Amino acid sequence: MPSKKRVTKKKIAVKKPAATRDVELKETGVDSIQADNVTLTQGGANSIKAKTVTVTQGGIVDAEADTINVRQGGIVRAEAGEVQITQGGAMLVQSDNVELTSSGALAILGMKIDIKSGGAQYMLARESIRVEQGGALVMAAPRMDVQNGGALFLIAREVHGNVRTVFDRRGALIFGIAAGIVLGMLARTRKR
Repeated sequence: MPSKKRVTKKKIAVKKPAATRDVELKETGVDSIQADNVTLTQGGANSIKAKTVTVTQGGIVDAEADTINVRQGGIVRAEAGEVQITQGGAMLVQSDNVELTSSGALAILGMKIDIKSGGAQYMLARESIRVEQGGALVMAAPRMDVQNGGALFLIAREVHGNVRTVFDRRGALIFGIAAGIVLGMLARTRKR
């Protein structure tokens, strides 16, 4: 008669996000962190929720904090009261105050945006955008101060400095009409 094997169930520990006051990670990666202060050096994290996040030569997928400071690193989505990125990059930054120095981003949404030697594809601010040697595809804010910068589309109530734009109001209107005519002709030829 064959012997019966006894099957035992193993308990699997469910990992919860680390929750402490201060977390310092060096040359490692983690899934999720919840803490007061997080310092990440030459490592990565999927998700961080903290009061203060500091990243040096590392990367984060998603971060929510009061203050986020990235130096020579990257972040996919940053949501904070204040975001500073130096020699790094970001996909989406949502913040009251954003400061990029020698950095780039895909989209920045904020109250005040300050760019030095960098830019973004889209910069939208509720109060002001200040650019020194940089630019964007689209910049929109009530007030803009631009020194040696440019934008394809610039939407502002008040503009100071020397800014290069491809389209002003008249140019954008002409571009829109021309694009509409071309698209209409293409649609018409496809129906035949």
